[in-house]
Amino acid sequence: MLFKLRRLAVVLLTLQAFDVAANTFYLVRHAEKQPGGADPALTVCGEARAQALAAYLADVKLEAVYATAYQRTQQTAAAVAQSQQLKVSLYDPRDTGALLQQLASHSQPVLIVGHSNTIPALVTRLSDITMAPLDEQDYSMLYRVDNSAQSPTVTLLRQAFSCKSVEQTKQL
Repeated sequence: MLFKLRRLAVVLLTLQAFDVAANTFYLVRHAEKQPGGADPALTVCGEARAQALAAYLADVKLEAVYATAYQRTQQTAAAVAQSQQLKVSLYDPRDTGALLQQLASHSQPVLIVGHSNTIPALVTRLSDITMAPLDEQDYSMLYRVDNSAQSPTVTLLRQAFSCKSVEQTKQL
């Protein structure tokens, strides 16, 4: 029952139309990565998820796209940046203060691609709303932080994407 209620809430959030205002930030963990190594690339599923993210954000006019220097974040961000004719700006995930200074210069929506151990903390810094940690296997969470009102809001969305559909297409 609880699972059905959560799923319904996610569906309702996904269907809700959002007015994108200045100071809106979209934050996402990189898509699925290859196993092993210090700097793995995305899997086929991860590449498809990155394209799905670009399609999801197609109607949001982004001013900038930020990602860490790792292949997996660069590849996730590149799909969105290319579709919006933007370049990917690098940030150091260990220097949140510098990133926040960069973000303060933007007046239009921004996408930030990071990691499971950095994105929730960054959402908290942007909104002053404490976020739960991301599970290492969770690649579908998309955070929307809106700081345009007096009180910041955070909207949690699940990307409507499944690796199973990629695997089924690959088998055909």
